[in-house]
Amino acid sequence: MHLDIACLSSRGQFVIPRRFRDILKLGTGSKLAIVCDGKRLLLQPIPRPNTKAFKAVIDGVDRWSKKAAAKKAKGGRK
Repeated sequence: MHLDIACLSSRGQFVIPRRFRDILKLGTGSKLAIVCDGKRLLLQPIPRPNTKAFKAVIDGVDRWSKKAAAKKAKGGRK
């Protein structure tokens, strides 16, 4: 476990120390979920979506819809 201190600005902002950003692979635009139990804050990085997996799903739907359209055009089950 690592420990460090961050200072809150007048605008309510704080800086995540570089070593933590490096450990968690956080960069500009990284999203974090914030949970508060009334005494503590928990920051949890939200991973970027896997665009390759999303594209594979879309491609699969496209193939399926083309097959369904072709089957319907041949007079298959409606």
